[in-house]
Amino acid sequence: MKYAQEIIDLMGAYPGREFRMREIVNSIAGKKAKVEERYKIRKGVCRVLHQLSTVGSIAMMKQKERGASACYVWKK
Repeated sequence: MKYAQEIIDLMGAYPGREFRMREIVNSIAGKKAKVEERYKIRKGVCRVLHQLSTVGSIAMMKQKERGASACYVWKK
């Protein structure tokens, strides 16, 4: 998994904190990334988060209302 180490470092440093997909992608991509690059990173991050959720390392909290984003939390 390409972005697994970055995600584990970011979320593992703050267990219990809610992260939105945008925050994780911004952390990996930086501010000057192009739209195409962000899309590729988002897909890779999604794969890693799915695997971490399957293993039980993170919890995914679905969107609370329409238009809201899902949050991901590193379990303590």
